[in-house]
Amino acid sequence: MLADTSATLLPDGRVRMYIFGQGRGVVSAVSVAADGAAFVAEAGSRLPDGSGMPRVVVNPAGGWRLYFTSGGGIRSAVSTNGLNFTVEEGFRITAEAAGFTGTTAGAASGATVIRLADGRYRMYFSDLPRPGDPPGGHYIKSAVSTDQLRWTMEAGVRVGPGAPTLTESAEHPFALANADGSITLYYGKFAGPGGTATEGLYHSTSADGLTFAAETYDVFFGNDPDAIRLSDGTLVMYYGQFDAQVGGTINLARCPEPAAAAGHR
Repeated sequence: MLADTSATLLPDGRVRMYIFGQGRGVVSAVSVAADGAAFVAEAGSRLPDGSGMPRVVVNPAGGWRLYFTSGGGIRSAVSTNGLNFTVEEGFRITAEAAGFTGTTAGAASGATVIRLADGRYRMYFSDLPRPGDPPGGHYIKSAVSTDQLRWTMEAGVRVGPGAPTLTESAEHPFALANADGSITLYYGKFAGPGGTATEGLYHSTSADGLTFAAETYDVFFGNDPDAIRLSDGTLVMYYGQFDAQVGGTINLARCPEPAAAAGHR
């Protein structure tokens, strides 16, 4: 069972993908070519069983930092070569800090992190359902940091119940920084019984990264999105689906550049 992929560009233009592997923790694979379409698995595990929803970012000190869910919240690990990771002490975000104390032990979806124009970092994440709960009712929040380690929650909800505009359920976001300074969130929407929206993957672009006012439907019944610009500038999105024959699968979609947010045209 594979799920929750996260991708990063390597110096030679290929893509390394980190993936949750059931019973194995976090594993990885490297693309055969720079088009990021076909991958070869790498030996071993990057993080042990019990580590879930990986999200990789470039570490400002060099190498990579991998955020993941474990125990009561979001943790992180660092590596200089992208293969051997050392888990950092403590939590980056806890269930209590996020206000997710009624959810599962993982507290939040894997963190997606972008660098802001002022040099700070912003993290987006959603709550997780309790086992057996029906779909729907999930929401995306955010936090900021100066060093990728110590995070301060930002007020309000970005997307989902409690947000200013987009109030339908939203989960497991991925944040993409755009050239014009805007931020695009990709996320899954599964409203559950009584919901009227088409279920699947959506995206929304915000000028300030805080207020998201319009959304676009992208992929039918996909979830756990992770977008990346390849070495040739092509924007692609990896996402998860379920196949009854093989279980969880990681899929690829080539997508257009997001439209500008209002006020950023």
